[in-house]
Amino acid sequence: MKLLKTNKLAFGLILSFSIVLLETQENFAQSGIFSKKNKLKQYSTVGIGGGSSHYFGDLSPYGYVYYGLITNVRWNATINYTRQLSPQIAARVGFTLARIAGDDYTFSQHNIDKLFQPFLRNLHFRNDLKEFTITGLINLLPQYSNGLRGRSFITPYSFIGFGFFAHNPQARDVATINPATSNILLGGWTNLRDKQTSGQGINPTYPKAYSLIQPVFPVGLGVKIKINEKFNLGIESGLRITLSDYLDDVGNSDYPDPADLLAVSPLSVAFANRAGEDYSAFTGASRIAQFADIATNQLFLATPGTPSSNGLAVFGFPISERGLPKLDSYFTTQITLNYIISSQVKCPPIK
Repeated sequence: MKLLKTNKLAFGLILSFSIVLLETQENFAQSGIFSKKNKLKQYSTVGIGGGSSHYFGDLSPYGYVYYGLITNVRWNATINYTRQLSPQIAARVGFTLARIAGDDYTFSQHNIDKLFQPFLRNLHFRNDLKEFTITGLINLLPQYSNGLRGRSFITPYSFIGFGFFAHNPQARDVATINPATSNILLGGWTNLRDKQTSGQGINPTYPKAYSLIQPVFPVGLGVKIKINEKFNLGIESGLRITLSDYLDDVGNSDYPDPADLLAVSPLSVAFANRAGEDYSAFTGASRIAQFADIATNQLFLATPGTPSSNGLAVFGFPISERGLPKLDSYFTTQITLNYIISSQVKCPPIK
């Protein structure tokens, strides 16, 4: 069923992109985009910029989109090359390095009464995405047809594209207390795929190991602002639709048997289920008081205990579902400075 849904999504994305390409091709034919006259009006830009990155997935549910936009916001940096093919259409290739992150503890603080289950689960991650995309840009307002000099001061546009990204989700080791100072010591970062935290690849009863290279489909809106004859300022935001459920290392799978994970590594057991940690490994904040409140007032336990003494039992381990059957995605905002490279050839003066 999950594979069927994934295939339907992929088909829908490819169909949408094909429609855009067909419309673009029709525009090419009508405007004579490859004519010599039109080629003289074409120009290119190179851009560099950056912005924010926002993650949506098992640790930032789509039902709480607003929380996802303001929680665990991270950064991105980008470079791109754009060719303005006609007054209305451009093609762009770009490379973006984006960090995303998610944390059950941080996310649950928005509404601990509704989000106490993520608090009890207590998973977290960060992931550095290396994204390469080819994108079509379509101006949303009519443009003059005389190339560089006909650029409007403000030009809104939409974009859709496809590409690939490389990724490798990580999590911190268990937070500890410095006995000399009583300060919380955060652990180092560990690659999660190697730990097979969902049991992936251990045996045929578990999910297959997920790939660290995945397709991505960026869609969004932006605006170009003319600074002068040689520079544009670009401001855009867009959703990156993926076909992966493992940007956060949490897929639609049950908790694996700790005995099976132990055969991989003792760390695999620790990273797979973190309900028994007294401190948030992501932030170092104590979970003890809120854990006791949830156990007492939400689950009505007479003896709540602490996460380390009672966390797995309160969470209901071995609870069946570790994650949800929805694909992960990420959202980016970017501000870029674009330098214009004119393709016009200046004729030598006639003597």
